[in-house]
Amino acid sequence: MLSQGPVGHDLTVAFASGSLNNAETHYTTSEKELLAVVWATKYFRPYLYGRRFKTVSDHKPLVWVMNVKDPRSRLLRWRIQLAEYDYEITHRRVSQNTNVDALSRIGSVSKEDDLSDEYDEDRKKKILYEFHDSPVGGHTGVNKTCRAIKSQYSWPNMRREVEEYVEQCRSCQVHKMLTPKHKAPMEITTTAEHTFDKCYLDIVSPLPVTQGNNKYILTFQDDLSKYVVAVPIGHQDAETVARAFVANILLKYGTLCIIQTDQGANFVTKVFRNTCKMLKINKIQSTAFHPESQGSIERSHRVLAEYLRHYVNEDQTNWDEWVPLFTPFELLFGCPSVLPSASKKPPEPQYK
Repeated sequence: MLSQGPVGHDLTVAFASGSLNNAETHYTTSEKELLAVVWATKYFRPYLYGRRFKTVSDHKPLVWVMNVKDPRSRLLRWRIQLAEYDYEITHRRVSQNTNVDALSRIGSVSKEDDLSDEYDEDRKKKILYEFHDSPVGGHTGVNKTCRAIKSQYSWPNMRREVEEYVEQCRSCQVHKMLTPKHKAPMEITTTAEHTFDKCYLDIVSPLPVTQGNNKYILTFQDDLSKYVVAVPIGHQDAETVARAFVANILLKYGTLCIIQTDQGANFVTKVFRNTCKMLKINKIQSTAFHPESQGSIERSHRVLAEYLRHYVNEDQTNWDEWVPLFTPFELLFGCPSVLPSASKKPPEPQYK
């Protein structure tokens, strides 16, 4: 725990935690305590480097680490690593060091409770199906699927089982494309400073006509958070686009500062321009025949198409029923959505 102020009346700045590997679990108590100090100073280096600070521990022998003489000792090597910092190690009794001690015990208890749950093969298959195959899972890759499952469940060799499950998913093999990964160069961008300050608007077309007479998708994306909204519409004329824009975006998320579109006829007509002018939205346009100007929303179209391919019927006439499920919940609300299997668990306490 990183805190600021006099010891005993300090205020918390940040929390951090880590786990020991198999070799580190065999260290002595003094070695584990100093290892925690080395790890914490490295983690909080931007806050600590260049200023004097105190390291408070309930392990009193740690105060005498500066007197270690054995050159083969780990303590001496770690003391050399800490030589670049201006610090002082002080002792605090266990009864007075309750703020950090209590947090460490809560973590150990929660891990033991999670590991104590036994998952049979049927339950594992249901969890894997819910987080990967179901419309909520969206047939994501190994990393995203494993990260989502880890937030609620834990069992031995979980990642290996997730990898095998995803590799054997027939829908992923049929509908996903393998593309090389490219690292974009570091560039200074004009990304907005606040959510919904600058947003993009575009049309996905043409698509098969659905049973609800929808043929197009109006897509909206926030420049900062990359939050995406997709709205099925039947026509792409300016009046329909303006009405869908106001009803499904502005009335839910508020008025925008800047909206950027391409130079399509439905966005440059007086109807859409007057709508933005009436709502005091700065309407700008991207360069003609230069889709890179709206590269992020164009990339989201590919993700949307990949998602729909997993669930639409053979004649592709029900894609508008699946579009509302394509919503990045955590980007806007700041927490992952609760799935049906997780709702059966009792609520966990939140420590802030």
